Amino acid sequence: MKDGRYAEGNSVPVSVKGGISVQKKKGMNVKGKQLLRKPAFFCDLINGGLFNGRQRILPHMLRGMPEVLGYSSDDRGKKQINLERIPDVIYAAGNEEDYLLLMDENQQQTDFSMPLRNMLNTALAYMQQKKQIEELHRQRHDLKSGSEYLSGFAEQDRLHPVICIIFYHGEIPWEGGTSLYDILRFPAGFDDMKRLCPDFPMNLIHAWNVEPEHFRTELRVVFELLPHAADKERLQEYVRRHPQHFRNLTAEECDMLEVFIGMKNLGETEREGYRNDEGGYDMCTALVELRQEGKLEGEIVKIISIVRKKLRKGKSLSAIAEELEETEETIAPVFELVKAYPDTSDDDIYAMLGK
Repeated sequence: MKDGRYAEGNSVPVSVKGGISVQKKKGMNVKGKQLLRKPAFFCDLINGGLFNGRQRILPHMLRGMPEVLGYSSDDRGKKQINLERIPDVIYAAGNEEDYLLLMDENQQQTDFSMPLRNMLNTALAYMQQKKQIEELHRQRHDLKSGSEYLSGFAEQDRLHPVICIIFYHGEIPWEGGTSLYDILRFPAGFDDMKRLCPDFPMNLIHAWNVEPEHFRTELRVVFELLPHAADKERLQEYVRRHPQHFRNLTAEECDMLEVFIGMKNLGETEREGYRNDEGGYDMCTALVELRQEGKLEGEIVKIISIVRKKLRKGKSLSAIAEELEETEETIAPVFELVKAYPDTSDDDIYAMLGK
């Protein structure tokens, strides 16, 4: 790795393979879904997050369900309505006749419309059930009364309860509302109408409303570290003060930290460098390197800012590279991205470099 110098006189480690070397930011949504689709983790998320650790839902109770929630209206002569959602995790808990429908949505950032999304997802799951019941009656031709026939729903028909969970794994506390009321505004003088407008609360689980000791799987370490994840130095200090928790991690704990804390150096291949004599992985050593990578990220973002300023002054790639005392090949990836996306932030340009 070469040490270059830019005009302001600071030394910056730059590049290796095709330009500036970067660590990809968090965004491993697919891997996060795969982890939480494991019955043991999904049950632990529910039990630890909603029942204070009481083992209410167990893996053997779960049964796979179709991943797509969909509803289509097919009334003749009316405009067709098609709705579709794909929850991150969906299971039935119970037997084939009597069960709860359990769904999970993962959020890395606050979605201020989440109370509405939560209500829509839940309603869609109910509408899908109603549609299935309606289709079953149509096949059986067993709806006799006019009311039942018109509704496609018999008096004794029942829907399976739907419980939707929101798992927020952001690095700062949830900033949005947690129920429908939080995003409604009643007109002045109509507060007495509030009781006529049903609220719809969310089952929100995040590191600031749970106790890590309530979790029995590797999720415990995620909830333990998330409040410190935004500040690499605080994270390192926390781990340093609790070494007994982090000197011998399992492979699945490393997976959790890679996905939900953003520790890419604990990925499946990378973590082998931190294997200890006991067969586990030493996070304390990994954090030292993570801190160094964080410093490198900050330095590269600073280079992006400098290239942007020089580009605005009309300077060429060769001129900028010369002033930074770097090769054109090293600076070119930053130069081209800043030129192509002038309104994109420095942090986003940095993220694009890693793709």
